[in-house]
Amino acid sequence: MPVTLKNAYIAQPGVTDTTLYTCPANTTARVLKCTVTNDTTTIVTISFNKRPAAVAAAVTNLIMNLKPICSKETYECPEVVGQVLDTTDVLSAIASVADQLTVSLDVVEIV
Repeated sequence: MPVTLKNAYIAQPGVTDTTLYTCPANTTARVLKCTVTNDTTTIVTISFNKRPAAVAAAVTNLIMNLKPICSKETYECPEVVGQVLDTTDVLSAIASVADQLTVSLDVVEIV
């Protein structure tokens, strides 16, 4: 059973549903670490969804809802860490302001 550690995403999600990671075929993934950093002077909120690829982000697949990230804060996301994604499952995020929060996501993939 091959195991791969992966830096899955480091960028700034937008105000619409932004895919951070899609679990590859024949693979199961688990989120090892997820941080959100706000390097601006304003409070920005972020939401995370875990969903099948064919399903849109909705309240029924939220795992973190409208978490405020304060100015100059880095938040480690216990709501996201430990989540298990099956083949083609998607982890996505929506920020209240585009290009303000940096998300760093690390996963382990098991084939």
